Amino acid sequence: MSRHGHINDILPGELLCRIFRLSLDSRHLKRDRCRLSLVCRLWCGWVQGSASLWIDIIASEGLGYLRKSFERSKDAPIELSYPGDMWAVCVMRVDKFLQEASPHVARWRSLSIVPSYPVDWQETLAPLEAKRVPNLETLHLFGRTPSLRTPTGSTTITIGDPDGAFPKLRNIRLRNVPVTIRVTGLTTLRSFVLIEMPEVSLRAVVGVLENSPHLEQLEVTDCKGLKIAEKNWSVGPIKFERLVDVGLKELDAAVTNFILSIVHAPKCETLIIICKITDPPPRSVLFNASISHLLLPFSEDGLQRPLLHVLVEDEEDEEYHCIYILVGYITIKVRVSMDHGVSHLNNVLCWIGDNSGSEASYPVSLAFYLDFPYTGYVEAFGPQFSVKQIDVYESSQVLLLEWLSHRRRQNSSGWPIPRLEDLDCHLNLFEKASTPLLDMLKARYGRAGTEQSVEAETPTPLRSIELHSKTRPDELIRRIQEILSNVEISWVCVST
Repeated sequence: MSRHGHINDILPGELLCRIFRLSLDSRHLKRDRCRLSLVCRLWCGWVQGSASLWIDIIASEGLGYLRKSFERSKDAPIELSYPGDMWAVCVMRVDKFLQEASPHVARWRSLSIVPSYPVDWQETLAPLEAKRVPNLETLHLFGRTPSLRTPTGSTTITIGDPDGAFPKLRNIRLRNVPVTIRVTGLTTLRSFVLIEMPEVSLRAVVGVLENSPHLEQLEVTDCKGLKIAEKNWSVGPIKFERLVDVGLKELDAAVTNFILSIVHAPKCETLIIICKITDPPPRSVLFNASISHLLLPFSEDGLQRPLLHVLVEDEEDEEYHCIYILVGYITIKVRVSMDHGVSHLNNVLCWIGDNSGSEASYPVSLAFYLDFPYTGYVEAFGPQFSVKQIDVYESSQVLLLEWLSHRRRQNSSGWPIPRLEDLDCHLNLFEKASTPLLDMLKARYGRAGTEQSVEAETPTPLRSIELHSKTRPDELIRRIQEILSNVEISWVCVST
């Protein structure tokens, strides 16, 4: 107790309350405040009298505690949350929660509504259309279950008006709610996220972009209402000095290309593109010259190009492939039909190569999650791309290793992937899978392979082999070392 009293004498109450706030678990605010109050009378007084410890107001704590939180937060800005998580079962309805919070609307700093039951969003959000929320900075509306759509339409959120309802709004995150957005002037937005928002139009999104110069995060996912309705509609480039995180997912390919063509973010750190491309692949729709500015960080002459990761795998629908491409800050995932997969990959590679400078050369890491190693994918890599690493998985291991074992017979006498340096073998049953691997190493790098390569292109010596198995394959490692004495061999344990 003396030690506890010593702390109270040294640390001022204001600083202690800041420490108390850091100790609060947002899932158990009532419990944690109670625990702090039970330490001693002094702490109890600080907890009950410090407004900063009551600004987080969660509907799951119950009506009585909710009203107590409003009272004890005094005049401080408050963070309102209606959670729908498993750990926070709300017995109070959303409309009742907002009704209780309505008298304190001038103090709202953030509002998060994530109900676990169907909500009539237009009725729920009606107060936001009628009232001015002058200090609201964060708005998060998340319709987890199918919303009840009223016949009269959706709620409109107006931003960009200094005299409007949301003059200080900085962060918007909307998912599966019947809301439209209207922009009337420059906004203070830092984060703009739309997920499954069919009511929002492409013009509304462009309006937000044109009026949000301080934007730092942009995500638009699976918004079916985004369509290019006018063929002659053109928008000039919009430069964002602070935009570092961009995600365009499950949108129409033409819409994706349109947004990318106008968003110029020289300091972007993460760009994620996910879409399904129609067949046959039209280069004019996506990955064309209009978005060449995305490759400016890689286009300087003499600059070492980043590693290009390419992964091809089967979809659950056997007629489709997924192609993943990672280069620098850009992540691309396209879903394509099996018959046109190579053409799509070639389109993306041409886009990267054609817009990366005349001397561009990208090292490539290639992986197959396929039942058959589609060599056509490998052939898509032109002279600007050099495959340095291959990941061999069980589904494709035998045929792929056999393919690597033989020199090309068409148009060239060289070896497949002649600059291969690193080989990752994900083989859970090494006793059965070791023979194709050893045969390939002997054919490419053994004495016989060297003699065959006198008149052909000699493959680059392997630098490393990484083996993945449940148990360490010591016998296989020994036999590999007999063939390649200078190769670096590592082993990764595969959990069951």
